[in-house]
Order: sequence, then structure tokens, then C-alpha cells
Amino acid sequence: MRREELRVLLIVCLGTFFHIQSVGSISISLSAIQQEFGASLAAVQWIGLMGAIMLSSLSLCFGRAGDLIGRKLIFKIGLTLYTAGAGLAAISDSFPQLLAFRFTMALGLAMAAPLSAAIIASVHGSESRGQALGWLAASIALGRTTGPTIGGFILHLWGWRAVFFANCIFGIATCLILFLILKGKEERRKGSFDFLGVFSLVIGFPSLLIALSLGPRLGWNASEIMLWLGLAAAGIVSFLWRELHAKAPLMNLFYLKSIPLVRSMLSLVLSTLAFYPVSIFGPLYLLNVIQASPLSSGLAMAALPLCTTLLSPISGRLADRVNPRWVAILGLCIILLGVFFYARLGEGSNLIWIVIVLSILGAGIGLFVPANEKAAFATVPSRDYGMLSAMLTAFGTGSGALGTTVAVALTEVARKGRISGDAAGFAYDQQFAFSLLLPLAALAVLVTIVGKRQ
Repeated sequence: MRREELRVLLIVCLGTFFHIQSVGSISISLSAIQQEFGASLAAVQWIGLMGAIMLSSLSLCFGRAGDLIGRKLIFKIGLTLYTAGAGLAAISDSFPQLLAFRFTMALGLAMAAPLSAAIIASVHGSESRGQALGWLAASIALGRTTGPTIGGFILHLWGWRAVFFANCIFGIATCLILFLILKGKEERRKGSFDFLGVFSLVIGFPSLLIALSLGPRLGWNASEIMLWLGLAAAGIVSFLWRELHAKAPLMNLFYLKSIPLVRSMLSLVLSTLAFYPVSIFGPLYLLNVIQASPLSSGLAMAALPLCTTLLSPISGRLADRVNPRWVAILGLCIILLGVFFYARLGEGSNLIWIVIVLSILGAGIGLFVPANEKAAFATVPSRDYGMLSAMLTAFGTGSGALGTTVAVALTEVARKGRISGDAAGFAYDQQFAFSLLLPLAALAVLVTIVGKRQ
């Protein structure tokens, strides 16, 4: 890599690591926040859900904005907003204030996260792009590994406000480096912005996520759920119609005529649907079924993102030397193997074997993601890298939320048909859910294999 490429890679990876680890550190503080403000669990959950909802619904908006007025500019504004929101959240006097400042943080996250891959892809040529994307994926996985640990340590010593203060201090340091390195004016493109598309998407996708989150608890026939589903359908259908007819769409659907791009997107969605619920079910399984201590459970779960961190740079390096599609296929096959083994974990499973299974799954994700991203970036012109990066972010986040919701719904179905005790019952419910998710991982492998070699 050239010196300039390396500098951009390091600062973008640092910024990405910052906002990813801070999400984990904040999530560990939710119980303490609830106790201080006396808020309901449903209200406190919005602190965690807000980031996912904003990221899923606004990624395409800021991806398009980055392509028009400058990706580095939007990235810098996003991290600055996130940092400012963290500082203000730390001094909140009430829960509504905290929620408002968390909204500011989520908005900054939605601006910065979708453009990190686009900035790296635009700076690095095809001979080193895979390796660079691999390091970006490693920084994301490392953030997920360390976030809860860092947050838990700060929470234990100084309380939840210190968690936000720490994020603010780290964010200020990151922003100073960011503004020093990502200097210079970017070329701006002339073009219109699809505000109607943004409006439709902001109505449709969050409504879908809310309906999917509340459905298992309230019942799918509840009037409230039907209302959210109706809004989701109206918003999403309106968005798709708009994107087909707008002169400058947020998501150029005509690019989906490209078989390689469809293959990359479909394999991302299918595999994420299958493996993402492990991050939610894993800790519950370790604590409630295996009866592992909180420390042992945390260390065991850390094996998944740690292996992703280690394998992502290797995947990127391989994708620069061979067809990235075959590296992605290898990763998907390992993901399939990991989900297969996880679906068979039971009440008597050994902790060491569980760590091995989680490591297999993490290794597969680490091999798949960077190679799949490089294959996707090869299908569109560089002027639309922001849009593509936003699509990868939105599709990955949305399918992860959907996969978790489906897995929870499947456990509810399994629970109605069993009479076993709690520990054995949860193990059976989990096996039932992941056995039905397993074909999605297999389909992801099949989708990537079938078709012309490109």
C-alpha cells in the first residue's frame, strides 16, 4: 500500500472501531440507566434499538449524499455528531434528554458507518482493495469484541455516565486525527437528491423493524402490529416505486440487473439471517443452559468476533490474489458448518466444544465478508461506491434484525409444543430455531456457487 492509502485506511478503521465498540459499551449500561431514571424496559430498549433502526433506514440516504457532496465530509460530520451526542448524553438530567442525545448519536452513526467501506474502496486500487476491506472488517469485529468489556469495566468503576464520557473523549481524539488526515476538498457531483425516497424509507423500514420486534410479544394479530405492518408495506412499496422512477435514486435498482451484484447481496442477506441470531441466543444459552459464569460466558462469546478479527485481513489478502467469489464461498461453507454445529448444541454440550463452534462461525464470517464486499465493489462504477456501501450496510443490518426476530418467533413455536424443563427446554427451542435457519445458510452457498464465473 502507498503511504496515503495506509493513512486513510488507519483513520477510517479507527473511526469505525470507535463507533462500533461504543455501541457495545452503551448496551451494557442499559440496566443502570433504567435504575437511575426509573424508565420502563420497553423505553430503555430504544437506546439500543435506535442505532439499528437509524442505520437501516438512513444508510442509503447518506450513501447518496456522500456520492454527491463528499464521502469524507459526511464521514467526518457523522463522527463529530456521534461524539457530541455522547458528551451531551453523559450530562442528561432526564430520560427524555438522554433519548434525544442518543438520537443525535444514532444519526451520526447512520452518517459515518455506511461510508467507511466506500472511502476505502475509492482510495485503494483493485490490487489492494480486498486487503483494505479485510482490515476494515477486522476493526468492526474488534469493536464488537472489546465494546462490552470496556463498557463493563468503566461501568463497574464509575457508572453509566462515565461510559458516555469515555466515548466522548475517545471520539474527540479520533475526530482530531480524522480532520488532520482526511484533508482537502472532494470533487462534488451535480445531481438531485431523492427526498421523497428518503421519506418513504424512513416510514417503511423502521415500521417493519418495530412490527417484527413487538410481534412475538403482542401477537401478530394485534391491532398495533397490523398498523405498523401497514405503514411498513406502504413505505416500502412507495420507496421501491420511487427508486424505479426517480432520476437520481438513493438505490439504483437497475444495478441489480448485474448477476454478480445480486449474488453478493443475496448471499449477504441469507447468511446474516442464519448466523446473526447467535449473538443474541449464545449468551442466554451459556448462562441458562450450560450454567457458565458471566465471565466464562463473555469469554466464550468473544471467540466469535475474535476469530472474525483474525481471519478478515487474511480474507482480504486472498481476495486480492484469487477470484474473491471463491474466497466468499469458502467463508460461506464454514459459516454453514458453524450454524450446523450450533444447531446441535444441547443441555450436555461441553464449554470447550461451544467455544470451538463459535470460533468456526467467526472464522467463516471473517473469510466471507471482505471477499464478498470486494466482489460487490467490482460491479459498480466508483462514483456510486457510497450508494453500494450504504446498500451493504442497510441489507446486513436489516437482515440481522430480521433473522433475530424470526429465530425468537421460532422458539415461541417450539415452546408451545414441549413439556420439558427450562434448561432442557431452551436448548430444544434453540435447536429447533437454528435447524430451520440452517437451510438459509445452505442456500447462501448455493447462490454463490451457481452462475457464471465472474
